[in-house]
Amino acid sequence: MEWDKEASLRLEKIPVFVRRLARSKIEKRANEKGKNVVTVEDVEDAKASFMGTGSVKSDKGVINADPFSLDSNTGEDKFEILKRSDEYEEEDGYPAMYHVDICRGEDVECPFLIAEIKGISQKIKDRLKEVEFSKKLIKRIDGKILPHQRLKIAIASCPNCCSMPQIRDFGLHIRAKVYVDESFACNGCGNCLRACKEGAIRITGMSNEVQGEVTEENTEQHENKERVVTINYDRCVHCGLCAEVCPTGTIKIEKKCFRVMIGGKLGRHPRFAEGLIEFADESEVLNALDVCVEAILNEKREKRFGVLVRKIGIDEFKKRLKDKNNISQKNVNDKEVVHSGMHN
Repeated sequence: MEWDKEASLRLEKIPVFVRRLARSKIEKRANEKGKNVVTVEDVEDAKASFMGTGSVKSDKGVINADPFSLDSNTGEDKFEILKRSDEYEEEDGYPAMYHVDICRGEDVECPFLIAEIKGISQKIKDRLKEVEFSKKLIKRIDGKILPHQRLKIAIASCPNCCSMPQIRDFGLHIRAKVYVDESFACNGCGNCLRACKEGAIRITGMSNEVQGEVTEENTEQHENKERVVTINYDRCVHCGLCAEVCPTGTIKIEKKCFRVMIGGKLGRHPRFAEGLIEFADESEVLNALDVCVEAILNEKREKRFGVLVRKIGIDEFKKRLKDKNNISQKNVNDKEVVHSGMHN
């Protein structure tokens, strides 16, 4: 798409590292209006649309209208840089200082989906809203707020982790915790061996060659042998696929739960999130979120959460979470006692 001279000059003032994005967004908006040439009015329109600000006009024309300026002296809006993010949201008149990504498993009927995650996603948002996380965090930050200062959250419906929780501040993925039920004899069909992508399952009573490639012909050779199924949990990711294909019930799913990871990030010094809980229910997930929020809001100097996790240490987070869970369980027990007493 062509640009007129004045609009082109305005584009040249945009920092190089966001210029391509700015150009794309402005051209898209101009194209939606049926235009073939981008004018300064289109630049202004982009500013109003993507930054929540309007143009300023005088007898000298449009002024102070650079829609992607990173000059901290431009305007009084503390959130102007944050508003440029595609993930920008508001709640109760404040920018939401968190963003939740979820995988599309529920929407596309993913064959690897273990359980739905939209419910826990909403509960996380409700908890952050309940404790006024956004409002409190905004008050702690001096100057203009940047997108990376938000709490980045990702949730996946299986260990494939398409929403990339391993590189987020607070990441979850669903697990199907599997185990071997020895009261149900294995028939040697080999379905679990084929389904397991981690090579975590072994069946004794079958030769190593059979385990490499299972067929009806070579399983019949071991028809009279007792077969014992074992799972190497160092390799197992608890995807649950082995239990789904087991016809005898030898491998079962004990429960569906969450793995909780914290402190992942990209940037100049990327790092993977560390495991906080291996098998958590919803209440433990929310308690883990509370512990992380408390750490962020109690930190005297604002830091990226990944840096904060490294500073405090994952063991300290686990200790705080254990204390939190103990308090929560005590509250539940107290309520049960009170409730029981009312009926007596």
